[in-house]
Parts: sequence; structure tokens; C-alpha cells
Amino acid sequence: MGASIDPVKLRPGMKIVDQGQLWVVTSFDHRTPGNLRSFVVCKLKSLTDGRIVEKTWRGAAEPPERADFDQRTCQFLYKDADGYNFMDLTSFEQFQIDEELLGIAAQFLIPETEVIVSFWDGKAMGLEMPPKMVFTVVDTYDSIAKGNSSGNIMKEATLETGMKIQVPAFVKMGDKVRISTDDGSYVERA
Repeated sequence: MGASIDPVKLRPGMKIVDQGQLWVVTSFDHRTPGNLRSFVVCKLKSLTDGRIVEKTWRGAAEPPERADFDQRTCQFLYKDADGYNFMDLTSFEQFQIDEELLGIAAQFLIPETEVIVSFWDGKAMGLEMPPKMVFTVVDTYDSIAKGNSSGNIMKEATLETGMKIQVPAFVKMGDKVRISTDDGSYVERA
């Protein structure tokens, strides 16, 4: 297991182990009421069963532990009815990750994409995508009405993965575009 972490140093997005379970911090509040001792209140989401709990830490009694992840470079192979299939590029071992665990990252996966997969106790718990990726626009309007607006004119486009995004008016079908994997927004033409 990982080293103990002071509850005051917790931040949203951090993964911790508390009472033998893996959690992600979704909100953090350090409260210091009047003459009383300060305490930390966090909302935690279980990465094993998805439940959300509120946890309070007062002082240094039973601090949480930082979760130690084994991170491996893996390649996305394909999607089937059971989930998304990946291969570890060092051991060539194949495994699946559920769509629910991937979140928005599932919309960016195309075969042969290399990602960093985090494992905890031998089970895949999430992945890190490259910050930006290039996709082909497979469907969009060729032209849109001009003249009734000021500033950037955006239109909807469908990427090769099926994801729909907003792109500038000059983007045409077949163009390659660079997309931010943080929020799925258009960055530039590739």
C-alpha cells in the first residue's frame, strides 16, 4: 500500500485507499470553525462499486493512504459487447475495461491507440489519454449561412469514432482535426 497522506493535502481527482477500498476524491472542504479544531470533509467515489460517501477527518487519526498504481503502456485493440479490449505492450497480455470505468475517454479510442493504464491490485482502474489526438471528420455540413453572426461560426461535425463536436465553418468532410481529450473540444486542423 501507499504512504499515509495528511487529509489537508487531499484534492479532487486524487486516488486514495481508505479502510481497504480504492476511492477518488470528488470534492474537498477544509473547515476551521471558531475555537474548534479544523477538520476536512471530502466526498469520495468508490472505484470498485461506484457508491459516493462523505468522509470527515479530524486531526491525524487514521489518515488515508495514497493509492499506489502500477502504470503500464497499453494499446487499444477493439470494442465488443463485453467492453473495451486492450493489450499490455510489454507482456502482450490482453484484458478488458468496462465503458463505465473509461468515461469520456471511450469516445476517443480508435484501434492501435496507445494509452497509459493504471492497475491497482492487478485490476485495471482507469487510463490516461494523450492530451490531444487527431481524428478524421466523417460527416459535417459543407457550408453554413454566413452574415447573420459575428465572431467564430461553429458547426457540428462527426468524427470517425462517432463523437459529435463543434468545429469552425472552414472544416470539411475528410479533414483531419486535433481534439483535446480533456473535454472533447476542437483545437486545430491537423
